Amino acid sequence: MNLRQYAMLVVSWLLAACARNPVPRENEAPADRPRLVVLLVVDQLRSDLLDKYGDLYSGGLKRLREDGHFYTNATHDHSVTETAGGHATLSTGVYPSRHAVVSDEWFELHDGKWVYTSNVDDPDARIVGHPDLPGRSPRKLMRSGLGEWLTTASPRSIIASVSGKDRGAIQPAAHAKGYVYWFERTFGRFVTSTYYRNADPAWITSFNDDMQQRYRADTLWTSLVPRSLLARADRDSIPTEGDGIHTAFPHRYSLERLPSGFWYWFSNIPDLDLVTFDLARSMVTNLRLGRDDAPDFLNISASSTDRVGHAYGPDSREQLDNLLRLDRELGSFFDFLDRSVGKGKWTIMLTADHGILDLPEDIRARGGFAYRITARDRAVFDSLRRIARGSSDPKAAAIRLRDDLKKLPIVADAWTHEQLDSGQPADSFEVLERRSRWPGREDGIFSRDGVEVRFLPGVVYSQTTVDSMSVFFRPHGTNHGSPYYYDRHVPMIFMGPGIKPGRDASRARTIDFAPTFAAILRIPYPPDLDGKPLQAVVSHR
Repeated sequence: MNLRQYAMLVVSWLLAACARNPVPRENEAPADRPRLVVLLVVDQLRSDLLDKYGDLYSGGLKRLREDGHFYTNATHDHSVTETAGGHATLSTGVYPSRHAVVSDEWFELHDGKWVYTSNVDDPDARIVGHPDLPGRSPRKLMRSGLGEWLTTASPRSIIASVSGKDRGAIQPAAHAKGYVYWFERTFGRFVTSTYYRNADPAWITSFNDDMQQRYRADTLWTSLVPRSLLARADRDSIPTEGDGIHTAFPHRYSLERLPSGFWYWFSNIPDLDLVTFDLARSMVTNLRLGRDDAPDFLNISASSTDRVGHAYGPDSREQLDNLLRLDRELGSFFDFLDRSVGKGKWTIMLTADHGILDLPEDIRARGGFAYRITARDRAVFDSLRRIARGSSDPKAAAIRLRDDLKKLPIVADAWTHEQLDSGQPADSFEVLERRSRWPGREDGIFSRDGVEVRFLPGVVYSQTTVDSMSVFFRPHGTNHGSPYYYDRHVPMIFMGPGIKPGRDASRARTIDFAPTFAAILRIPYPPDLDGKPLQAVVSHR
């Protein structure tokens, strides 16, 4: 699809949507329409963590739990639960099989060779001020998103987005040309690409300079958790936490140096979220978000929960400390919005892009099954590949590989691409797998062989692998990416004027986020979405 065809498709969606979902003119904006809508995606925030430590929260998480409409039974309903796909689903209201962002990275076939690519790679774009870095943009996202819907309906509206990761900033803004910034950890600055603008505003440059002065010293991460509460989390110093050596507080750069440098280490601790929210405040102030009747959109994707969870696990003391810091920072940010935008004039929607598996050692300690894929497993996989590739018929080779994989004790099921791309699904797991399929973008371990696999619950692996498979093994920490509930169960909380607070156990899906956003703002949205507005949030408006 070329750009002109894409633009025509977006226009047709919006025209069709306007017929059933008319939007008032900006000078006729409803009194209860918020001036600023904030999408807060807490990367890897599994929903149960909001209740597990609920009595410990005193800031923003407490306010969300008490004043927000909290869907406790909300899930991503696709199988590959990765950051990019989760953000894109939230932004577009459709499954990855329709927006095409199937994972964080994948392989594409070019001139007969498999090419490894990122979800935000764009060779036609450049990083502003750093043209030597790979370009980034949303060009691989094949659907319109809520940012475009808003600026089409309200041209004076401003789109702003900030994250610790490029995909966390880019996918929620969709194709809208706004102020989209992410933390570049090679040199410790928030950056954007020429897709959005050719130069940074002076206030962004000043922010980056000030941030570097504050944090470039030898940073120390100490625990805020009182000694009396330590038992609420796992024991410290589990050998498979972190790097396997520095597994307990305090954590210090001078002791835990990474070969890639200070800012890589910095991006793995809670301070990354602090600077992300600081930049969000600067965006609200300098862009004057929420100051007039044209509603603005601010996306904040907080990345520290994901980085801490991967390294130490969701039940670790490090994650408890991180969540208490997030709670405190959110409370401060909400107070800031009350002062700068005005109480009752902003709405926030909190969710996550995916969940996380418990640390395998914790699962086994509770008597459950957990397994870390090893080099021995890699050898078995490679052997099965060689046997299957001995066939001159690709279809027969895929069937042979599928059948051999299904015999392995750690494999729950496997499918050929032909199965997934035609016929009726055999069960709900196959439905989830189909929703993550975009043929030609192959993200799984065996995808280039025409096969997708579902491991048993509790198996730790990395979804997409480079040719060396060096990222396939996880000897430390844990991971996500599976179709299981622990990876799909995320919070969905809406808080703002006209939204009735309370806990809601009814079914909710992350594809419902974007149309609910549109309904809150009274803007049209494409009529063919997989999701729909959540009536408990919008029916009384």
